[in-house]
Amino acid sequence: MVPGFIASAFFYVRDRAWVNPSARVQVTRRIRLGAGTVVKPNAVVVSSPGRVTLGRNCALSSFDYIVAGYADVVIGDNVRIGPHVSVVGTSREYKRKDALIVDQGFKCKGITVGNDVFIGAHAVLVDGCEVGDGAVIGVGSVVTGQVPPYAIVFGVPAKVVFWRT
Repeated sequence: MVPGFIASAFFYVRDRAWVNPSARVQVTRRIRLGAGTVVKPNAVVVSSPGRVTLGRNCALSSFDYIVAGYADVVIGDNVRIGPHVSVVGTSREYKRKDALIVDQGFKCKGITVGNDVFIGAHAVLVDGCEVGDGAVIGVGSVVTGQVPPYAIVFGVPAKVVFWRT
């Protein structure tokens, strides 16, 4: 575990991104933060062995959790992520009854988030979802599939309720 102030310096020098020292961002070449991106206190960003890429001028709020399993999590430019959001780019296999779940491995598709997206507090983005440019994910929504560009989605599972004009 690398101390927070060292991680902050690493990402500032390498990516020109600002990471709060109390955030937990894994120091690895598998995580890239775009210039001007801000990671607030107590956010967690982990990659193993997939990659996490955030574009330019993004903002991760406090207590966000972003993890790439065996597939990549790619987030575009100018994305705002509210507090307590989970972005989990991996899922377990569990369908077989003749094997323990822990022995069935993973199925990973990854997550893609477009540019100029807003993700509300307590939202969850699960493995395999794709969020189009300009979309808005409502507070507490669970995104399980594709969100069209400029759609405003709410609910569990998230469904289109409005469109940005």
